[in-house]
Amino acid sequence: MVSKPAIVIVMGPAGSGRSNFIKKLTGVEGAKTACELVPHPQDSIREIMVQLPDNREYILVDTPGLNDPDQSARDILHTIADWLERKYREGLLLTGVIYTYAITDRQMDGLLCENLDIFSCICGDKAAGRVRLVTTMWDRVGDPKDAETVASQLEINFWKPLLDAGARHLRFKNSKQSAWDIVKDLGGEGEPLLLQRELVDAGRTLYETFAGHTLYLQFQKFIQGEVEAHMKFLGVTRIRTARQLTKQFEVECRRVEMELRKARKERQRLEMCRHSYWHRLSSLFSDPSPTVPEVTENDLVVFVVGPTGAGKSWFTKKLSQNGVILSGEIQHPCTKWHVKTWRYNFKNSTNGILIIDTPSFHTNHDFYAGRFMTSWLKSRITKKCRSGVLFLHPLANDPRDLDVLMQRHLDTFATRFPNKSMVPSRVYVVPTGNSADAKLGQRLLELQSVVESSYGNGGHKWRASVFPGVFEGQPEIAWSAALLLLKDIVRTQVNEIPGYGRATSKHIPPKLPDDFSGLGVFADLLFERFKEETTDCSLDAKIVLGRIAWELTPASYPGHVSALIACADLLSERFGKEERRVDLDELVTLRRIAWVSMSPHDPRRRGTLAALDDCLYKRFQREGRVADLEEIITLRRTALECASLADRCRSLVHLANALHTRYQLLRLRNDLDEAIELARAASSLDPPEEPDRALSRECLADCLESKVGKGVPRAHPTRAVTDASDCNPSDMQKVIMNIIFEIIANMPPRLLHTLTGILCDRDALLSLFVDSPEYSKLYSLTSPEQIRRKVSSFFGFTTLSHRWGVGEPLLRDIEGKRIYDLDGAEGLVKLQKFCLLSLRYGFSWAWSDTCCIDKDSSAELQEAIGSMFSWYHRSSLTIVYLSDVSNAASLANSAWFKRGWTLQELLASRTLVFYMQDWSLCAHSEASNHKTDPRMLEELQRVTGIAARHLKDFSPGMDNARSRLRWASGRHTTRPEDVAYSLFGIFKVHLPVFYGESAENALGRLLAEIISQSGDISVLDWVGEASTFHSCFPADLTPYQTVSCMQSTPGDPTRCNGFHFEGAQKMYNTLSKLPRPRFVNRRLVLPSIAYRVVAVNLLRTTTNPSSYTYEIHASYLMPLVLTLSVCLGDGPMTYILVRPWHPRWLETQTANETDATWEVLEQLEKPFNALLLTRLPHNEYKRIASDCTITARVQDLASIADSEILSLDIV
Repeated sequence: MVSKPAIVIVMGPAGSGRSNFIKKLTGVEGAKTACELVPHPQDSIREIMVQLPDNREYILVDTPGLNDPDQSARDILHTIADWLERKYREGLLLTGVIYTYAITDRQMDGLLCENLDIFSCICGDKAAGRVRLVTTMWDRVGDPKDAETVASQLEINFWKPLLDAGARHLRFKNSKQSAWDIVKDLGGEGEPLLLQRELVDAGRTLYETFAGHTLYLQFQKFIQGEVEAHMKFLGVTRIRTARQLTKQFEVECRRVEMELRKARKERQRLEMCRHSYWHRLSSLFSDPSPTVPEVTENDLVVFVVGPTGAGKSWFTKKLSQNGVILSGEIQHPCTKWHVKTWRYNFKNSTNGILIIDTPSFHTNHDFYAGRFMTSWLKSRITKKCRSGVLFLHPLANDPRDLDVLMQRHLDTFATRFPNKSMVPSRVYVVPTGNSADAKLGQRLLELQSVVESSYGNGGHKWRASVFPGVFEGQPEIAWSAALLLLKDIVRTQVNEIPGYGRATSKHIPPKLPDDFSGLGVFADLLFERFKEETTDCSLDAKIVLGRIAWELTPASYPGHVSALIACADLLSERFGKEERRVDLDELVTLRRIAWVSMSPHDPRRRGTLAALDDCLYKRFQREGRVADLEEIITLRRTALECASLADRCRSLVHLANALHTRYQLLRLRNDLDEAIELARAASSLDPPEEPDRALSRECLADCLESKVGKGVPRAHPTRAVTDASDCNPSDMQKVIMNIIFEIIANMPPRLLHTLTGILCDRDALLSLFVDSPEYSKLYSLTSPEQIRRKVSSFFGFTTLSHRWGVGEPLLRDIEGKRIYDLDGAEGLVKLQKFCLLSLRYGFSWAWSDTCCIDKDSSAELQEAIGSMFSWYHRSSLTIVYLSDVSNAASLANSAWFKRGWTLQELLASRTLVFYMQDWSLCAHSEASNHKTDPRMLEELQRVTGIAARHLKDFSPGMDNARSRLRWASGRHTTRPEDVAYSLFGIFKVHLPVFYGESAENALGRLLAEIISQSGDISVLDWVGEASTFHSCFPADLTPYQTVSCMQSTPGDPTRCNGFHFEGAQKMYNTLSKLPRPRFVNRRLVLPSIAYRVVAVNLLRTTTNPSSYTYEIHASYLMPLVLTLSVCLGDGPMTYILVRPWHPRWLETQTANETDATWEVLEQLEKPFNALLLTRLPHNEYKRIASDCTITARVQDLASIADSEILSLDIV
């Protein structure tokens, strides 16, 4: 069967080397014409059939140049279109399209763009993969650098849409091989071009296609330019009188007139064929009808942009439901793309709002939707206007997904504008979707992150913000977003107008010129409509509308203050529900502005003053700002001045309460005296049965009690509260004392005062602080956080980490004395040096474990051991004194690194410095924190074997318990049981301390607690002597010095093919139901995979008579050899080998149960460290300690599923 020939059409500008390319490829001189489609001009389209190196027949089609000077553009397009239509109807599809361009042509001007526009509209995006953009005449290049620059500009500035859609740029080196390299991959299946689909499949005429539309726009642009040039020349000839110049201009004018007549004739030919669609299309690019508005430089333009599925049509439909928007639509007949416009004209103004719904041309390389938008913009926006973008993002999609990525869409949108200066920069991103979605919060955070990192290409900077709300079809949300964008557009322009300054406060907008007043009036109308709606109306959106309404409404407009009050009322409503601090701050500002803006005779002034008072009092109660209280007193004095006789009593009581509150904070006697006088005056006004009289009496009693009790307030009895003025004032002293007590409670019970050398308990600490100037300053602070920072700074203390030496002073040695006045041995000198060094660091308090703990009190000793890690962690600085280090080189040899208690001191301390024997800082580091010094940190890692991340930021707990035991395994303590006690803080356990118990018992209790709380069975991985506390625990920490490391082998997924999973899945289900390991009543309940020992063979006896080597055979395991210090009995059935199990080993990322089962099988197939157990009566087991690691391995995969799974009681 003979295959169809491959058809490759060659197009391009005149003189770009099309015929030469065909000549080199075919070797046919003059390109023999296969068929001539039109009788004039001759050889307009030529077909050459030739057999190429792949032994296939090719038809090379040479077309006329797209800018051929001997033919009109209409004739050229008509010729190509006729040929393409005829071939498509014959069932012949093009396998390739070649567009040639001479690399030596540096005039990359509008003509190149026009040719590319026509070519792109002929091909379409679906056929772009068959397009080759070929640069020719490389053999004529003079300067290779210039040629490379031209090629780069072509790819970036002209060919990018086609390249993005799948086209490729290749170079023709004027040789047959080079031509064949370009054509050889164009012999595949054919693809219809867009122009063919429009002409044949859609049944359109040439003038209804994208190519015809583009040609029409080019004619209009040409006519407009030539008319302007013609008028310019005519104007010049009128003002010039020189004959020679006049003659030259007359010749030029005649040339222009001839071109104009030719262009008009072309336009008439096109317009003769238009029909109803052409009327709709031309209305977009000529004088518009009333429903398709003109965009002027005075309009406020909002472009609605977003990916497919973002809800743009839904969004703009909600904007148009107000009955004030005129709408119009232009839609291409062959595609889904359209441009919709909605317009609102302001009354008595040249301004208007224009909402433009753009097509989703930004994804899937949809080049023609972009062309459609470009045409619209070129025809409708001829000058820079005030515009912005509403980008709709569907929350159902990840904002980093390429198809919805905001940056990609906006950058593509910017390229649609005819001039970069016309591109809007202000963008509001509106999330769309379902606010009930569980992932809403996560998606909004991701969207915020993407928006904050956005930037523009080509020097265009996007100023993007996320709209504070989710659009779910609410018109108030849609209009809130649109007006928020318009407000920013207006403000940006206002800031550029001389004489109009910026806003003086973040809540106070700048003054707007009268030309912008229409937007404010329109916003006020929308706000009036939506604010009263109580169902399905977003409170957040109403607040946004209210802000915009009062910010943009002129101060002279009657509704300005009303909008301000209404917006404040909505904020008050939201604050009552959500109690946001930012809402309260804005509420205070709005109430204050409303009150100041009102005339003295405004009937709303008094209510506004009361509302401002209420807001300030709420903020004062929350934050304790003295400035708010001062303003409250000023307001209440004003309210008292204008109060009627009926309200005078309540006004007096309110002012007296405020003055009494200020007295409690600042202790100003004049405030208390005035408060008493006002309360007495209020008590004398109303008869006894009036409720206000009861308030006045209570107020007077409070004030008198403060006077008699020297300012110590008494708690009021519970009573109903009618408004903020009736509430009890915030007790600042109580807040301060609560914070002080909280901080002191978490500190050591005793601290050394470095200024005096006196040991102070907690009562003394509190007394010293209350009498200090720092305490008085607390009342001027405005928030509990500031108070907490101030108190924490005062009580900042240092801790001493050292090795106990000779003559260490105890509590009884220094209690009630000044350490600086004492003489003593080495230990006292060390304590004095430590306190002086702390004082030099700027700390007033210091703690040492020698004298700051009452070791005669078992309760205090218990508290100290349980809290010591926390104390070192809370300390501001830990000073490490190395009494055995005389130079920095011997740092690693210090006994400090071998002591048990110093491990938690090293890990817990956040800031730590090392001092040597002579109290000089470690020589090779001057850092204020040696944990941040790279050299010192590296040295500490080497000496301790602890990773840097743990040294810098250690978290106490039971994660990786065996590693933490390994850190302590080489350390020692004076009292053996302290080895375990010193680890309580590191593992964050709270156990009783029993000095005098054995070290094995103390360590056993710690290991049992670790297993009980975490189930971590890595602590069972040891070799050596067993503890008397439990057979599964070692006698000391020495066995943990070895690093547990089992070599793993990579899995092979192909091995699961043909494997029977029924038994394995049953085993998997059994494992998933096993409990965690736990330790109860000195018994370890250990979930395990058990392997019964079936044979025990004694191989040999070592030189040590108490050491035996055995070969052990267990069911489903490979035989293994081990050495024991005990002699095994003759009955092998009493022994089992077990693999301890933890449920977390089933945690896998695989959702499929079969894959999860296979992962567990592969894990169980690997070698493991087994425990050898012997069976006791009553179904109990005991571990047999071994002298070496028992490394076991299963026989094969099938044997794993047959393994026995048990929960064993081990003693």
